[in-house]
Amino acid sequence: MTEKKPAVTTIKAESEVEAAVESTPESFGPLCRHIRSKGMYVYTDVPEHEGHADYDNTIFWCQKTLKDIGPDQGFVGREDCCATSRRCYEID
Repeated sequence: MTEKKPAVTTIKAESEVEAAVESTPESFGPLCRHIRSKGMYVYTDVPEHEGHADYDNTIFWCQKTLKDIGPDQGFVGREDCCATSRRCYEID
């Protein structure tokens, strides 16, 4: 008769997981120069620094691909196109 040992599980503390996520090197800059949204063409009297994409349901596309997927096959969006680590990211 063999005695079963209880399974040992390791649960990381929430702070350890958060620290690991924060240590990921990701830098964000201004929006890529190739991102477009309908508001950029409709609200032409809004100063550029105030932004045109303050709505949650804004649809973005890349000027290079004319799709919601960028040249690097990543999604096009307000947050996605600020990552300076993307190889297609360009600023003015």
